[in-house]
Amino acid sequence: MNCSRREMLKVGLGGLSVVSLSGTIPAFLAKFAYADQPSTQPVSDDNILVVIQLSGGNDGLNCVVPYASDAYYKARPVIGIKDRLVKIDDTLALNPGMAAMKDLYDAGQLAIINGCGYPEPNRSHFRSMEIWQTASPTGHEGCGWLGHYLDHCLRGTTNPLTAINVGAQLPTALVADSAPVPSITSLDDFALRVDSSNGPIQAKNEQQIIRDLNTIQDASPAMQFLARQATNALVSADEIHKMKSNYKPDALYPPGLGMELKLIAQIIAGNYGTKLFYCEIGGFDTHSNQVGTHEQVLTQLSTSIAAFHKDLTAKGLNNKVTVMCFSEFGRRVEQNDSNGTDHGAPGPMFVSGGMVKGGLHGQYPSLSQLEDGDLTYTTDFRRVYATLLDKWLNADSATVLQNKFENMSFV
Repeated sequence: MNCSRREMLKVGLGGLSVVSLSGTIPAFLAKFAYADQPSTQPVSDDNILVVIQLSGGNDGLNCVVPYASDAYYKARPVIGIKDRLVKIDDTLALNPGMAAMKDLYDAGQLAIINGCGYPEPNRSHFRSMEIWQTASPTGHEGCGWLGHYLDHCLRGTTNPLTAINVGAQLPTALVADSAPVPSITSLDDFALRVDSSNGPIQAKNEQQIIRDLNTIQDASPAMQFLARQATNALVSADEIHKMKSNYKPDALYPPGLGMELKLIAQIIAGNYGTKLFYCEIGGFDTHSNQVGTHEQVLTQLSTSIAAFHKDLTAKGLNNKVTVMCFSEFGRRVEQNDSNGTDHGAPGPMFVSGGMVKGGLHGQYPSLSQLEDGDLTYTTDFRRVYATLLDKWLNADSATVLQNKFENMSFV
């Protein structure tokens, strides 16, 4: 039991053989251990950031469409969108699948940030996503940008759920040194789980072992640590299941991403103090037959975000929550031979919420001044991160991002 704190983080509670506890605590605690000493101050739920990852490389040109540009239609004679455009001004329009987000735009609650990228762009899904998630285009960071926020700003808080990933696999963005983040797919993941294969009596005994752990005082540091996790597990499970029974949605959520955002809305409505949420929607790697596929996935994105904000507004919570969408890269300007687009460089980001200053932000990339067939970025994506850190999460972005970036005006 003479293991270090970092070793404990690596193996998680499920790796310990003490009193055969593996599998008897909430699923997220079987993988992750909250290893910091608690402070006396809880984390406030003001303000909350929800990050949506658009995986695959969202085509910015067919997302925020430069419909007044001849160069756009020349480069895309088949997949260039001409009909059913959702116009936002005399030169730009949203994809037809984004009609639900146009309502947010008209209400001044959607900011479209154009030309987001970084110097010397990488077209590899893996590497470019790593760059976006660590905010480090030049190096290979072990922790993510949101993980740095947890380490520098929320370290040592009493709440074991300051951040939650909705999904099966923890993204690099949320990897931290101090406090591993739970990955869940439903509120049932917070249940107190026991091995029932040996019958109800044995299962009941295992539950009692967990409850007895929080009475441990005179023990080794590792056992004291384990006891603290058992206490957190019991409190978290009880509180979150109260949320489940009390939550009633005030919007109709679509399948897929909508269900993930509904889960996030449940936890927000429960006022549990979670500051960060992260989720993902795929389907953006449109190498062939792009038009229909891209519109479908944008429809899912748009209707899910619209339902989320409608639900939060009805509950009086929309001003507490900001949503940010990003993708690892855009697509190349010219369509390919399969009526799709290949990996490119910059693309738009979207930020929405009750306190967002909506409209167009950042310069739209030029279609006449390309770099190796790609658009040239006009907005460093880290400026968006810095703005959210400084103005929304009340953090020192220079410390979190390990560099200083000029804020933008969307918050």
